[in-house]
This record gives sequence, structure tokens and C-alpha cells, in this order.
Amino acid sequence: MLQHISIDLGLDDLSLLDLRDIDPPPALGANLLMIIGTARSEKHLHVSADRFCRWLRTTHRLTPYADGLLGRGELRLKLKRKNRRTRMLNSVGASDSSNTDDGIRTGWVCVNVGTVEDGRAVPHEAVDLKDDNYVGFGGENSGVRVVVQMLTEEKREELDLETLWSQALARYTRRKDRIAKGQIEETARSDHLGPPLHLNASSSTLSLAP
Repeated sequence: MLQHISIDLGLDDLSLLDLRDIDPPPALGANLLMIIGTARSEKHLHVSADRFCRWLRTTHRLTPYADGLLGRGELRLKLKRKNRRTRMLNSVGASDSSNTDDGIRTGWVCVNVGTVEDGRAVPHEAVDLKDDNYVGFGGENSGVRVVVQMLTEEKREELDLETLWSQALARYTRRKDRIAKGQIEETARSDHLGPPLHLNASSSTLSLAP
């Protein structure tokens, strides 16, 4: 997958974030691996995301969901309208200096790939859902969920997802270490004090608990 994203799609500066240990899990799902890549332009962003989703469907029979993706026809239509507006303004010696949203510059597409088990892509319908002893939404599975964040260079610098998730993972690691340290200290204190003492009411003597 990384080779396809880098070589075939042409995304740069790929980063892989392992978020499988974070508890509670991210909103994107538990057992999460996040890939971040930079597109060269807005058009390259949407074309790459569209090609990636098509590749996942045809090659691995997955049903990815791409949030922020403009379809091929939609992107072509919006670009055509934008170019026509630019030509009209240039013909009268004006330029479009407004910062209004033209519906093209999203700068960010989040592709939820799906679940991967044992190094193989698993279609959503093939994932077993366990109902026993499971609390929450959806189902429980042993696979890894993969999410690919595609951004333009400007949007990637603005959001800085690497720092955001690295800090979240560091906070969880520190909290887990504190809990483990507290449990070790509690065990050591219990071992040092020995078994609890009980008062025998009939004989008014103290005896060790069995």
C-alpha cells in the first residue's frame, strides 16, 4: 500500500503513525494505523484520492470512504467554471482577489481504507462481529484499521497531524506508565505489611487471616 501511494500516486513525505495502543481509541476507530502524505496540488490531491479508492475497490474489494473528495466529474466542472471566471475577469482587466471558497480548495482528503487482518485486506462484510461481552457501537474485530490522510503542503503545515497524534500517544504512554507504577507500589506495600490482622471477638486476641 505504501509503495502504491508513493510510486503510483506520487504522494510525498509519507509518515506512518501507529495509534493501536491509544486508549480510549481515536474517533476514526480502534487499532488504528494512520498514513499521512503530501499532494503536489489541489488537483493532484483529488485525482490521487480517487485513484486510490478505485484501486482499493478493484484490487482488494474494499469499500473505502473518502471524506472531502471531489469526484472526477465534479472536480472537472468546478475547475472549468473557475477558469471561465478567471478569463472573464482578465478580459476586463480585473483579477479575482477575493478569498471566497470556490469549492475546490479543500486541501485535505481522509480515506478510511477499512480493516486489515494478518497483512491482508479484509472486506467490511467479511469481518466477524462479536456480540458477547461487547459494549459500544459497531463490532469488535482483531484487525487493524488503516486511514490515509492526503493533504496539500499548505494544509499539512497548518494542521500538523504528526505533532497532534504524537502528543496524544505520548500522553497515553505517560498515563499508562503512572498506572503501572502505582500498581507495582501497591503490590510492594501489601507484601511489606503482610496478611491482614483480624480481631477474635470471643477471645479478645488478634489472629492472622488464613
